[in-house]
Amino acid sequence: MLPPHSSGSFTGVLVPFATPFHDDGALALELVAPLVEHLLSNGVAGLVVAGTTGEGYALTACEREELLTEALHAVGSRVPVLVGVGGTATSDAVAQAVAARQAGAQGLMVAAPAYCLPTPSELAQHVLAVVAAGELPAVLYDYPARTGVAFDAAVLDRLASHPLVVGIKEASGNLDRLPMLAAYAAELAVVSGSDTLAMHYFAAGAVSWIAGFGNVLPAEHVTMLESALAGDLAAGWAVQEQLGPILTNVESGRYNAKVKAGLQVRGLAVGPTRAPIAPLDGAELAVLRGQMAALGYGS
Repeated sequence: MLPPHSSGSFTGVLVPFATPFHDDGALALELVAPLVEHLLSNGVAGLVVAGTTGEGYALTACEREELLTEALHAVGSRVPVLVGVGGTATSDAVAQAVAARQAGAQGLMVAAPAYCLPTPSELAQHVLAVVAAGELPAVLYDYPARTGVAFDAAVLDRLASHPLVVGIKEASGNLDRLPMLAAYAAELAVVSGSDTLAMHYFAAGAVSWIAGFGNVLPAEHVTMLESALAGDLAAGWAVQEQLGPILTNVESGRYNAKVKAGLQVRGLAVGPTRAPIAPLDGAELAVLRGQMAALGYGS
């Protein structure tokens, strides 16, 4: 389990794994175990079920439960499994957190509710309600480009000291937040949530990374972080530079479609994205295949 207020123990690459679907849109639960083995055999330290990369926004409550049960069965006790909580209404988010606890998850990744634009006080109350119901260690998920609101200092002042709020995934892309986050370092671990800026976070002291494209390139992601943790920042930067073109491409848009296309190149097809997101095709697919080939995958 992720320990409260112990950034030194919350280390490694955690992957919000891609949810497998059949061509007709139904869950392909039989493809969960092979994907889990692909990730764990490459050194991934944890998984996130129903994160953004896992298309959690497109899953029903029943599907979330089925997916989590299958993932927990495949993982066993080898690594912690977190569950993405992204309900727009607090009642929905609370229900997701309770279901995660009841199924046996080890933690939560809690995003701000999208679209409704809560005030800092309202956002803090939302998270406190989720954490109280879930009774699990929680990583906040700062991604204002998707949710419309940030976990700013006014919010963190209310949350950082809570014993079950153990970290914040920084997917804002805003490195100017680092000094503000440093003020909470004794209580709140900073988790890289960026592909292209990961080494900046590691250089600033982050010891963990929740990495969506880690689905496709887990070994490379693990090498980057482990190099930084070993004090060899130059080696970590070298990996970041090597992966730069494909990570920049993936972060430029159509992220989930590109993750699934990349997995297909790796021989781990997990089916299409779920509508309204369309699978990658045409010129975009050709570019991604070329970048994967440059890294030694596919042709």
